[in-house]
Amino acid sequence: MALLDTTALVDLGRRAMAPEHRRVRSVVMRLLRGGEYLCTSRINEAEFRVGPEMVEQRQRELERVEQVLSGVAILEFDARASQVYAVLKAASFKSGRPMGDCDTMIAAVALVNGQMLLTRNARHFQNIPGLIVQIY
Repeated sequence: MALLDTTALVDLGRRAMAPEHRRVRSVVMRLLRGGEYLCTSRINEAEFRVGPEMVEQRQRELERVEQVLSGVAILEFDARASQVYAVLKAASFKSGRPMGDCDTMIAAVALVNGQMLLTRNARHFQNIPGLIVQIY
């Protein structure tokens, strides 16, 4: 299973000719052909839903969001993820490189569910022990 970061969700929702869409679609298709199935976290879903709330064409953008989300399972931020979040967040403070809350929660969900994270922005997830990040 591959957990799609918000960047992947946004890029999948772009026009088919957009370079970002083509890059992420290529990786997603390869994963699906390899027997993987796609998921995201409830945190990524929330971040993804912000875009339509910021544009005039809200309904059209909401339809794109729903279309992208219809093809993925959504993993919850549960008690196990909460515990991993606390460990990751504390370690980031101790190292002097605090991580953003949402990125830390996303990483925790990926880790407790044994998921690789597919993102365009690997920098947000660097230095997380055990997290496998695939950049597209």
